[in-house]
Amino acid sequence: GRAVPRSRDWFWVRVPVGSHMFSSISDIEQYLQKFIPSSTQVRFPGEEGISRTKEFLNLLGSPQNKIPCIHVAGTSGKGSTSFMISSFLCTLGFKVGLHLSPHLLDIRERALINNTLIDEKKYIRYFEEIAPMIEKMKNSSLGMITYFEVLVGLTYYIFAQERVDYMVIEVGLGGKYDGTNIIDRIDKLSIISKIGLDHIQVLGNTPAKIAYQKAIICTKKGSMISIFQTPSAEKVVKSIAQKKNARLLMVKKNDIKHISIHGEKTQFTFVWDGIEYKNITIGLFGIHQAENGALALAAVLFLGKRDHFEIDMEKIRHCATSLRFKGRMDIFRLNNKKIILDGAHNEQKMKAFLKALSAVEKNKKYTFVIAFKKGKDYKKMLRFIIPFAQKIIITTIFSEHQDLFHFSTDPEIIQEEMFQLGFTNITIIEKIKKVRDFVYDCKTDVVVTGSLYLLGDLYTLLNG
Repeated sequence: GRAVPRSRDWFWVRVPVGSHMFSSISDIEQYLQKFIPSSTQVRFPGEEGISRTKEFLNLLGSPQNKIPCIHVAGTSGKGSTSFMISSFLCTLGFKVGLHLSPHLLDIRERALINNTLIDEKKYIRYFEEIAPMIEKMKNSSLGMITYFEVLVGLTYYIFAQERVDYMVIEVGLGGKYDGTNIIDRIDKLSIISKIGLDHIQVLGNTPAKIAYQKAIICTKKGSMISIFQTPSAEKVVKSIAQKKNARLLMVKKNDIKHISIHGEKTQFTFVWDGIEYKNITIGLFGIHQAENGALALAAVLFLGKRDHFEIDMEKIRHCATSLRFKGRMDIFRLNNKKIILDGAHNEQKMKAFLKALSAVEKNKKYTFVIAFKKGKDYKKMLRFIIPFAQKIIITTIFSEHQDLFHFSTDPEIIQEEMFQLGFTNITIIEKIKKVRDFVYDCKTDVVVTGSLYLLGDLYTLLNG
């Protein structure tokens, strides 16, 4: 039998059913519209937001502190790493809650159970149970709760009610002031994926400043595992661990060996705690996914040792081979061509994605469909894209069903930048349905990238 990591004070609080009645997920999304902040400043309110989320969760019985947590922060790879940790724990027989942010296709992706959407009726019931507390927070001295804070509270509430053994929580942004960072348990395991420059207006404009915002999720006397970082970022990670008297384990560059690409899978050998795990094959594509896979495996091996459960490596290997994560180098066939979708939306992610793409077919050029969220450094990403492009379609995004109203950079501004870089085979197609038609009719392989919100729109249309 497996060891179940529950404390002796394991208990459940179910809040009373409220008067709000929702007949569908769409009803919930419509209700949540009024909680979407009007500006970035409101969306990232700092200490006030953390205090407000704690107040909300106190009303729900502090479900975030009922379950052992693996908390994942980083600039690149935190979604893939979270997904793999959850997958490995599931295959070992645990019931696992997984929180991903933002969601790609369905709001329920923020509270997955064993990597699966929970039943719609059950999701609605849970939402109705917390609705009175959402309404109560309207009168909070800290201001009205935000969309993201509502869904964080709902996520923790669902995981508590579902009695999961572990929960894997991907931070929304940063770490220090992220709404997910309200867990007081000393046994929380903090995971730090690759740190780079993104969200610099909120997190800081150097790797060291951003590393501080990420690694501060580490709890006092807790444990933290980090992938190897740039020297300045790694110095900060080590400093925070030392100040918090926490145990820090580093996945070093030479711990990940013999990385190779086989078809659309990635193989590597991983050395951890003196043991060599040879020829691990994961269904996610690219050298960066070998690093994410090694970090995920390190987390599970650490938990096995700490919580006294057996690691069946054959099950892990079988699980790793079959992994597929939507939006991360996701390749499928349509009308005798490949459609390759990746949500790369910063310089670090785009560089890693295109390096992986070049390994699929060397020197091949693709038709790209791109859009960038306003505020992103599209100029640096374009410099990576252009050498791989024979034609580029620029489109737009507008998201009104997430934590903030997201707009895209004006296509004409992007086009002008490409002209400056000497690339002219460009078409602007602003309406996403016309982009879908273009993708259907295109005779060459198509790459869709630049924004997870763009991917979400196209997944829905292509599936339709």
